[in-house]
Amino acid sequence: MSIKQYKLYLIDLDGTIYNGDKKIKYAKEFVDYLNTNNIDYLFLTNNSTRQPKDVAEHLKKFDIETSEEHVFTSSDATKIYLEGKGYKNLYVIGEAGLKNTLNSFTQRETEEDVDAVVVGLDRQLTYDKLATAAKAVLNGAELIGTNPDTLLPTANGFVPSNGGQVKYLEYATSTPATFIGKPSKIIMESAMNLFSYSKDEIVMVGDNYDTDIMSGINGGIDTIHVQTGVTSLEDLETKEHKPTYSIKNLFELVK
Repeated sequence: MSIKQYKLYLIDLDGTIYNGDKKIKYAKEFVDYLNTNNIDYLFLTNNSTRQPKDVAEHLKKFDIETSEEHVFTSSDATKIYLEGKGYKNLYVIGEAGLKNTLNSFTQRETEEDVDAVVVGLDRQLTYDKLATAAKAVLNGAELIGTNPDTLLPTANGFVPSNGGQVKYLEYATSTPATFIGKPSKIIMESAMNLFSYSKDEIVMVGDNYDTDIMSGINGGIDTIHVQTGVTSLEDLETKEHKPTYSIKNLFELVK
């Protein structure tokens, strides 16, 4: 199978570059290939708890040499979305990675005078935070979720992720949320707009059909499914919209 060469690779992390705390074979070779040949790429992650510099540092554990300029998070895309809306005052549920990314906005402590409620994973979540967020939404603030992930993989198994937090507020306020991260086309368009390539020169690479592959499909670009994570080759057979390519591992992309 001959795979087209692209000018910009948007790359998932967990399940594609690493699995939890384990290396994935040929991930290092693939990133080294991109670096050596000066091919543009961005690691695209729904994780709002880390800033790009933290992600780049984390990747060193897997022998992946990269820099924060090659990382784009759901927090980064959320910031761009908020700026486009002209919002100034936020109520933020989330951890340091999200709050630091949004430090150019006024982050309120109460529900008063709030343009948008932004919800990212918060492992110190309390009822009071949810109550304040709900009141702000009922007052007219837009409800925004950095990502819709339901579960988060950890060394001790899967734990609840951000999707449940946002769903709580959707249900409590009868208000649908705007989701920024994969598979939304919002994060895809934000990432692609950082470059001047046409869509036929860009590809999304990932293991999870429902997030990675669908984000590429929703963004109108080609997709490469890697059989190293969540979605198996057999699973793909049940999907109506197929990825452009499905490969056994990332070595197939090293020319």
